[in-house]
Amino acid sequence: MSDRKLPVYRGKGWFFPGSREFLADPLHFTVREAERTGDFYRVPFFGRQLYISTNLEVIRHVLQVNHRNYSKSPAYHQLRLALGNGLVTSEGDFWRRQRRMAQPGFYKAALTGLFDTMARLGESYCEKLSERLAAGETTFDFSPEMMKLTADIVLRTLFSTASLEGQQRIYGLIMEAQEYVMYRTTHPYLIPFTYINGRHRHFLRGKASFDSLINSMIAERRRLDAPPADLLQMLLMARDEETGEGMSETQLRDEAITLFAAGHETSANALAWTFHLLATHPGHLARLQAEVDEALNGRTPTLDDLSRLPYTRQVIDEAMRLYPPAYAVGRQADAPDEILGYR
Repeated sequence: MSDRKLPVYRGKGWFFPGSREFLADPLHFTVREAERTGDFYRVPFFGRQLYISTNLEVIRHVLQVNHRNYSKSPAYHQLRLALGNGLVTSEGDFWRRQRRMAQPGFYKAALTGLFDTMARLGESYCEKLSERLAAGETTFDFSPEMMKLTADIVLRTLFSTASLEGQQRIYGLIMEAQEYVMYRTTHPYLIPFTYINGRHRHFLRGKASFDSLINSMIAERRRLDAPPADLLQMLLMARDEETGEGMSETQLRDEAITLFAAGHETSANALAWTFHLLATHPGHLARLQAEVDEALNGRTPTLDDLSRLPYTRQVIDEAMRLYPPAYAVGRQADAPDEILGYR
């Protein structure tokens, strides 16, 4: 897409000014320029054109009306280094196949057992938090707190038979991979240096270790007569409804790491912002606590209790509206297009 009418952000300086400003702080850049430049504009981005829009009609056109003309943006190519070809990064017919295969694992019957595990881990965390409060600790940084909690939950629900040492090893390898991919995404002009300074080789060694660890866990799981009903088992049991085939070892690995990535950092950020908002709005906190006390009466929640907590759901939805964990979606035009009269 190229045109002469759409507002253009040029930036200041001579060395890729718009590119550097965007990468330095994408969220604030987008919010600031939406107010100053408008809800649809372009930024020269390292020799390419980056189109940014907060206009709902533009978003609907790209993601729904003419979605076949748009593939996932180059940022997803970087994600594939760590996540492989899982549901977050795959596209087209392959994505639809994987989506159909994974869907049964998220029906209510399958989620009940997983929810119970999540509730127990959450309850255990609250008990430890109470002990820390009783010991005199009064200030908590909920960002790392929630990162640890969601990591514990996703590891337990995904790899329930792994030892604590094995889960910690998985977590460390995934976090290293995510950090490297994020570096490449936010510093694209420095990618060539990662092949020189050894950083890419270190990433490949970590990826090989992770693949070996996951493959051994899959092989061990296949030998069990009574395997647990966790997310890994759901992936192992998934079948293509047309061919009856299951996932390959590579695809099992890709979907497993994708589930971890999707259920860890974004969930932690959503929880941290929710607690921040509740801490700064005591009236809403009191109302939420009253609803929980009335619905649960001190017992551990079950999946069926969620429908009895409408205000709690509203609080979480509003927190994610104000501070969305994933605030942007990238697409790349595969052919010329026209949006709102712009070409």
